[in-house]
Amino acid sequence: MKFNLSILTTLSILLIATPIFSQKGKKGKSTSSDILKMTFEKLQDDESVTELGAISILDNGVSSPTENTADLFQKGAGNEFGIPNNVFGNEMTSEKGGSVYAGFVAYRPGRESSLRSYITIPFLRGKGNVSLSKGLKYCIQFDVSLAESSKFACNNIGAYLTKEAPSTPSGIINASENLIRGKHNRIHQGFFGWDKVCQIYTAKGDEKFITIGNFDANSATKFITVKKPKTSEVEALKHAYYYVDNVTVKLIDSEEECQCIATNQMANVEDYSTLVYAKAANIDENMSLGDQVAGHVAYFGFGKKDFTAGAKDALKFVASSLKANPELTVVIMGHADEQEETLGTSKDEFKDMGMVRAEYAARYFMAQGIDSSRVTTKSMGSEIKSIEIADVDDDELKAAKNRRVEFSFN
Repeated sequence: MKFNLSILTTLSILLIATPIFSQKGKKGKSTSSDILKMTFEKLQDDESVTELGAISILDNGVSSPTENTADLFQKGAGNEFGIPNNVFGNEMTSEKGGSVYAGFVAYRPGRESSLRSYITIPFLRGKGNVSLSKGLKYCIQFDVSLAESSKFACNNIGAYLTKEAPSTPSGIINASENLIRGKHNRIHQGFFGWDKVCQIYTAKGDEKFITIGNFDANSATKFITVKKPKTSEVEALKHAYYYVDNVTVKLIDSEEECQCIATNQMANVEDYSTLVYAKAANIDENMSLGDQVAGHVAYFGFGKKDFTAGAKDALKFVASSLKANPELTVVIMGHADEQEETLGTSKDEFKDMGMVRAEYAARYFMAQGIDSSRVTTKSMGSEIKSIEIADVDDDELKAAKNRRVEFSFN
């Protein structure tokens, strides 16, 4: 049977927008590598997000099993349901996260403890469900970010894998098995940037759904009180509310294929931060070009040189400014956090991360047609701390703010 180009193009678009299954095993078992890639992009009939609890307008079987339903946020949807600004805070989409992310309540104190929300995603192939394969290992990952409206942050953020979609009108979904949480089950307390939840799961063989949320009672959940950033104008609420994006399930043959697990093993440390700080540049037309450029800062993950979406926005602004002003040159200043600096003395993969990041940014400018003579790179190590650091920040957030590249025009 022959396929024409238009049919192949249509199929490619559908595969990008929906959970991916490349093969199917016996009795509806999934034998593909990429089982799920969910970035919450596909809305029904080109709908837009206009209210809270809008998870139901997704056109790929995603649902919310409790009466207190999960939310969607979309670029261009306004200040209440938009990205980066919305009623619960300010957050850009995660790397590869597209233009939509979801949100759920993970913790409420006292009498409202049962008013949580969850996000259930089916494993689909075409219009039917398929299940994971018994005994095989899967790398499960998703990104979370604490919303600034949260008075609390908590642990126990996890994924529950089931044969049937959970269903309960209200209350907490209890999961005694088929549950994964991130390594060391940390309290996720970063307001800006995305924290990765990652773990390896061995399938029982009948799992057709994955549900994201907190599946433990308040008595079994660790929580802390957090203080809203001074720059945030949203109302502080008695909850721990998390944005979630980029949910993936991948079949693996070895633990090294699960990138977040392999990274920890590679450097032989107990745990690395997966928090990536992000902040949109705060500039206005009355600022000088030099001040506008200085306001565009690129932030990085631990031990990473790869550009996040926010880093790319900063680089694009600086590159366009250089093109518009050919007489100017730029100094790129790369920074690391203290743990990277310490590891760099004995492990090559962390050596001089400040210079690695600065040179990577320089190569980006050269790829944009900027002559190398106009670009200078400097490694600043970990000594000069970010001006974004606040007294209320915990050590993990301070470190994330220090992993950065800054720019200065000459």
